[in-house]
Amino acid sequence: MEWQKIIVHHSASSTMVRQGDEMVPVNAAMIREWHLTKGWSDIGYHFVILPDGTCEDGRPLYRPGAHCAAGHRNFIAIGICLVGNFSQLEEVPEAQMNGLLDKLQALMAAFHIDFDNVELHREVPGSATECPGRYFPADIFRRELQDRVSIVDK
Repeated sequence: MEWQKIIVHHSASSTMVRQGDEMVPVNAAMIREWHLTKGWSDIGYHFVILPDGTCEDGRPLYRPGAHCAAGHRNFIAIGICLVGNFSQLEEVPEAQMNGLLDKLQALMAAFHIDFDNVELHREVPGSATECPGRYFPADIFRRELQDRVSIVDK
């Protein structure tokens, strides 16, 4: 795949769900199960960032995603999903934001993707969504990503 963009999503789920008698954390394996239940061939995202900042692998990078059909993004954009629902009054944990920024930096360098080609799902023309949530701190995210990219470019 010739990746040209990266798209940031949220799972629009709780960070913990009940399985039987216990609460368990939502992770890439669980999201994969949700997506398989929908009849998909795999998890739609290439990476999943947990609330503690850990990055888990999702769909292999040699396969197109299933995270944003608008603008042909599934075929040109790497999909990264933050576990959580930032459409509700939920803050992105600092560790999770740092994990996202770390992963973005690595992917941008590996695939020569510039700052302007990192998009929030809601920014993709033709997408009718508020993903990664109306409370996702887009301004802080952009500023911190720009700061990190600027340091690398110097």
